[in-house]
Amino acid sequence: MALPDRLEIHPAAYPNLEVHRAGFPLDHPYLEQCWSPILGPSSVLLLRHTAQLWRDSDPAVVDSADLAQQIGLGKGRGTHSPLGHTLNRIVRFRFAQWTDPGVLDVYTEVRPLRERDLSRVPNWSAGRHDELLGRHLDSLSAPASASMAAPADHASLMAQRLDEFASSRSHSIQSGLGR
Repeated sequence: MALPDRLEIHPAAYPNLEVHRAGFPLDHPYLEQCWSPILGPSSVLLLRHTAQLWRDSDPAVVDSADLAQQIGLGKGRGTHSPLGHTLNRIVRFRFAQWTDPGVLDVYTEVRPLRERDLSRVPNWSAGRHDELLGRHLDSLSAPASASMAAPADHASLMAQRLDEFASSRSHSIQSGLGR
């Protein structure tokens, strides 16, 4: 089955309330730096591009061949085309869902990697996960006045977080060696 000529792409809240409240936005570096090894570059680019499309129109209505070309996947629109594979991949990994033929709901929040996901990514991405997730959660829990901290205070807080990260990462690496 070929993809329809036109795709209607709707922004949708992530179905899990916790992820909806605390997930990363599609344009956050977390998507690219942590999910790329699992999703692949075309899926990450499609998700980022979708966020751009919504700035022009909500929902985004696009010609599927144009969308494929916009993200460097050629003009094909068959089920086994690069765009077809990319759309199926973001649905399979729960970044989107088909609601009708040609109508795709893309979640506006990115969930953090789970433990089993972390075992599939390179150490650099796992480290970025720890750092970005920690920073993101800190920013969600910080009172608004804390975000106005002086740069020197921010630098000392960052150094403290990095120290915590290094010791927790070292511990998790050492404890994981015996597996």
